[in-house]
Amino acid sequence: MFFSQMYESIVGVLTVTAQTGGDPISNILAASAIGAAIAVLASMAPSFTQGLAAGKAVEAVGRQPEATGQIRSTLLIGGVVAETGGVYGLLVALILLFLNPFVDMYIDAIQRL
Repeated sequence: MFFSQMYESIVGVLTVTAQTGGDPISNILAASAIGAAIAVLASMAPSFTQGLAAGKAVEAVGRQPEATGQIRSTLLIGGVVAETGGVYGLLVALILLFLNPFVDMYIDAIQRL
């Protein structure tokens, strides 16, 4: 449901800009902003999974206090692995918003013509 609403809003924005004959760079920037929002949403998912993993680790320590060291190391390694996806999502969002290689690609293509 959420993704279908997001898809409809993206199509609506692109349709309006195409009908009004908007500037192609504005279209690229709008699509980049939408892509950055999706990347940030993707980077929020590891936070939820890390919270679930921490809760399960606390439960495991409560059941077996003698295995605290192994549970802690497994939790930390799992948290690091889970967080890399969030960092990559944030990195993609920052690149799309502030460096935006697609505008440079468009300008280069126009200059070649």
